[in-house]
Amino acid sequence: MDTQLRDEHKQLLENDQKQMLCYGTSGFRENSKYLKFVGWRVGIFIGLMSKNTNLKLGVMITASHNKIIDNGFKVVPPQGGMLSIEEEQNIEIFYKSDEIVKQETKYDNGIVYVGRDTRPSSDSLCQIVLEGIKEAGAVGINLGIVTTPQCAFLVYATNLGLIQQIESNQLFFVEYFCNIFLQLVKNSIEGTLIIDGAEGVGGIWIKEFQQKLTNVLTIKRINYGDEPHLLNEGCGSEFVQKEKKLPKNFIYDPSYRYASLDGDADRLVYYYFDNNKLQIIEGDRFAILFAMYIEQELKKKPNLKLSIGIIQTAYANSASTKYITEKLGIYAKYAPTGVKYLHRAAHEFDIGIYFEANGHGAIIYKDHVLNQLKEFQLFELELFLKLSNQAVGDAIINILMTEFLLNKLQMNIQDWLLIYQDYPALSTKLYVKNKQIIKTNYEETSLIEPIDLKQKVDEIMSKFDKSYRTCIRPSGTESVVRVHSEGPQVEIVKEIDFRINELLKSYMEI
Repeated sequence: MDTQLRDEHKQLLENDQKQMLCYGTSGFRENSKYLKFVGWRVGIFIGLMSKNTNLKLGVMITASHNKIIDNGFKVVPPQGGMLSIEEEQNIEIFYKSDEIVKQETKYDNGIVYVGRDTRPSSDSLCQIVLEGIKEAGAVGINLGIVTTPQCAFLVYATNLGLIQQIESNQLFFVEYFCNIFLQLVKNSIEGTLIIDGAEGVGGIWIKEFQQKLTNVLTIKRINYGDEPHLLNEGCGSEFVQKEKKLPKNFIYDPSYRYASLDGDADRLVYYYFDNNKLQIIEGDRFAILFAMYIEQELKKKPNLKLSIGIIQTAYANSASTKYITEKLGIYAKYAPTGVKYLHRAAHEFDIGIYFEANGHGAIIYKDHVLNQLKEFQLFELELFLKLSNQAVGDAIINILMTEFLLNKLQMNIQDWLLIYQDYPALSTKLYVKNKQIIKTNYEETSLIEPIDLKQKVDEIMSKFDKSYRTCIRPSGTESVVRVHSEGPQVEIVKEIDFRINELLKSYMEI
């Protein structure tokens, strides 16, 4: 029989605030002072979900690259990735319900692992989630301070039986990937790698990798979390990429390689600084570097037939897509903006590679792939794929994969940048009253509605060579319409961007 559940912290959230919060790609995310009630409900929901599936699940408390006053909850499903669309809808309905009841579940036991980042609000929110899990009749296990990919991998690993008791072996994540890396890298990698930890949890855990890999990889940490109150301030991948600035505490040496993580260590950019110019390696180039090596290895065994795909968004530079399809001969598939869409699309291939421009990405492979690589004696490629975090995009693990490849292919950062030349691009946004009237195709590469607006956009673009393109889409988080234009010549790209924005201003209420 259903019974009424305790509903703690409900009085702390006004109804309009409750209705505004949605479970998106980043989970629930908001100013931390509004999140106690959300955390309580998330704990109950995930506890019941674990009892209903008889599988271990997780909750990560983080707001990634957001300001330190924010926080959030990201639910980790059994496979470590992201919730299905139906599950996202269910948790949102559950959270917004006026009353909740305790329903019968298929199993008596449930286990949920709860991780958190270094934000000052994370510890108290963790306790609230654990209380909610307990209210649901499940067991909550506090992982402590971990990265988002680490939390996801540990949930994934326990459900696969790779590890039995997480709480007794917190270093399993580090040991597992370091052991694979040490099998791949036979000799010491030349040079020094500087890693900017965004003053977050990634900087803390990099130390463990640094100690275990000291004989093969020289790592120096900056912004490694000793000043957690300065999380993401003047440092981290979001700052470097968006502001086009060097992180604070930057150590210059022309022989160094540089990488920056974001606040919860799932995004990554590489860069170098020369002649007072900052050159940044973004997501497309990681995908191409990984694909180059995989394709090179598979060519050694022409009888081995594996499907390979690179998943991109409409924001991927067209020059990268051209290189992928024409030079590498690999299928490039577009997916909607948002890492959850790329992650799902990657599963359509035997080996799927996805990266957002912000450096969030991974290699996903099907179960049979490793056995086939072993059968065809492609042992190095087998190890390389094993090194990829199958649960979710992981900045720290992607650093290890990148360092192996740069060493293997005898490339430096400059060589990497010279693989292809990006087209000039402009991304702008226009604040509007009703963004919902803008409809695109599934991949968000083409405007579909309003039809008369589409006709006017097509008329503008017909005046330019087909190597130029523009994408218009409504933002998922703001009351804005986003415009992305690109092509071979920067002045023409600027003209396209101006004309499209002027058209939108005259067409829409702003």
